[in-house]
Amino acid sequence: KISALCEAYYIPVSPHDAAGPINVVAGAQVMMTVPNFYKLETSEWNLGKYDHLIDRPLDNSSGSLKLTSRPGLGIEMNRDYLHAYE
Repeated sequence: KISALCEAYYIPVSPHDAAGPINVVAGAQVMMTVPNFYKLETSEWNLGKYDHLIDRPLDNSSGSLKLTSRPGLGIEMNRDYLHAYE
């Protein structure tokens, strides 16, 4: 609703995700549907810091996050890593 209100006044939106690879990808997926989306701010500039948590690295090599065409969010949690903390 906030994005729609901003769009009516030609104001771009830049939401901020909390942290973590799931939040980053979910936020990016949602923002792909928002016409006045400007950028997704994240608390972690080095997305490689999340590589051990997910099945494939997040690709922001060109300065923009590249989303995959895989189902769902396009990432899976690294269950082997998570099992170590059961």
